[in-house]
Amino acid sequence: MAYVLWAYLLGSLVGGLLFFPEVRAKDLPGGSGVYRRKGPLAALLVVVFDLGKGALAAWLTPPEWRAWAAGAVVAGHNWPLFFRFRGGGGIAPSLGYFLAWLPGETFLATALGLGVAGVYHLLYWGRRRRGIYPIPFGAIFGYLALLLLASPEGRLGAFLAALLVGLRGLQILRGRW
Repeated sequence: MAYVLWAYLLGSLVGGLLFFPEVRAKDLPGGSGVYRRKGPLAALLVVVFDLGKGALAAWLTPPEWRAWAAGAVVAGHNWPLFFRFRGGGGIAPSLGYFLAWLPGETFLATALGLGVAGVYHLLYWGRRRRGIYPIPFGAIFGYLALLLLASPEGRLGAFLAALLVGLRGLQILRGRW
């Protein structure tokens, strides 16, 4: 149980809020929000940090706790203890977590998700700029692929992460970010 709590606390260190706290006033503190407010280099720093904390949580969690820690690191990022429970969307830390835990399956799922995001951007979002942003839209398909490709333990972790990312996505869509 301590591993799950530790993963939550690690997830609560949201890169966008640590490095660029002023972004919170106008946008989400994840990679895309920081990109919109601070540019590509700032966004890269935030994404690498958030990927890294997810990977670190996976590497330091024993196998029997990994599925639960996957959900905890995402929950920490989405609802961080250190930032009044208002964080990011959870995609980057979950991607880092699963790249460390299930690299082959995660690479395939990520490739599918990015492909879907690219097609969605070209055919719909790029012209209208309405609806779900392309990366979260593609992530839906990436999580579904990971659920199909992963081992039973990995499926539980992927389900928990996807559920928490989805719940946070609904909050964001409703304007409660």
